[in-house]
Amino acid sequence: MESLLGNEDLKIVLGEVRRFARGVVAANVERPEHALPRPSLDMLVAEATEAGFIPEAGGEPTGLWVDLDDPLGPTLSARTIETLASVNPGIAWTCHVRAMPVWLAQRLDAPEVLEGQETAVALQGYHGLGRAALPRYLAGSELGCNDCAMLSDWLLPAQCNARRVVHAPAGFEAVLSPYFDGEAVRWIRQPIDALDPLPLGPTLGLDEVDAVGLASNDAGTPLGPDDPEEARKIFAEALVIQSLALVAVGLGCLRRASALAREQAKTRIQGGRSIEHHPAVQSLLGSAHAAVVGADALLSRMAEGPLRANRIGDVFAARAEAHPLLCRGATDALQVFGGSGYMQDVGMEKALRDTQQLRLMGGTPGELERFVAEWERVR
Repeated sequence: MESLLGNEDLKIVLGEVRRFARGVVAANVERPEHALPRPSLDMLVAEATEAGFIPEAGGEPTGLWVDLDDPLGPTLSARTIETLASVNPGIAWTCHVRAMPVWLAQRLDAPEVLEGQETAVALQGYHGLGRAALPRYLAGSELGCNDCAMLSDWLLPAQCNARRVVHAPAGFEAVLSPYFDGEAVRWIRQPIDALDPLPLGPTLGLDEVDAVGLASNDAGTPLGPDDPEEARKIFAEALVIQSLALVAVGLGCLRRASALAREQAKTRIQGGRSIEHHPAVQSLLGSAHAAVVGADALLSRMAEGPLRANRIGDVFAARAEAHPLLCRGATDALQVFGGSGYMQDVGMEKALRDTQQLRLMGGTPGELERFVAEWERVR
């Protein structure tokens, strides 16, 4: 399939994103270790929407996760998120969170569900990645009773004290939740007040983004789709998009940490010369840069378009490899600062927490690897 975007178009759009990130966003991030205040976050999201980086329900089809049938569409969205994350991971993740329900509503052919309310998408299940039941379902394999029970309980857990976690800025009023009806994973729109929201605040990292615990119930408006095969594709595509965003934010975060480490090595003097000449520091800088290069290659592989549900195995495999790489690179960059790197006044500690947080969201590397193993077995 020939791309309608073209490499030159891609460069032009990403150039605009870089100018926005380094100009508008950077001007509001006083120091990299500080979480972006909520008023500033809201203002930047509004400006990103006005600039066309975040799509609006019922608006022009521009911005994140638009044109995913184009071979360069996934790359454009992933690299946009990465560029924003290189300045501030919180704004990058927030832009993704705001764009995700617009994409999903369009895929469900129900754009009207977003009118007048801030909406989030709840993809985080209760049992990791649904254990072996999820890859069997997405591969179209026959499901046993235990698989059906697992998928149902994973998405809408029956335990009275079980809560699903949504990582999104505070203030959203509704959530689009997947549920398994015994045949397929379908979607339901739920008002947030019906889910007894429990603010959990920032977790390990991504200080700009709150975690909200949602009670489990099926109150809301079913959205379909009716066709079981289409339902399977939409859910797989949603998981692929989420994976692209997680790795893109992590890569942008690591690029920033690696740049800070190089600057520190150039300016810090020890033994009469800058520490960038010390073999131990060179090893750390080289390792951090290698992590950037490796994660960049993995993101490129994950974003190869157009978006297809049957690529979820490859995407999860790449993500399982990318997250440990990102965390190791952030750790090496932090070590360049010595003991001061662990303090909350140079930005490295936050970068490490952010990459670790991303590693835990939407399936850990171990859970992703087990998904891939079962996916390959049953395909």
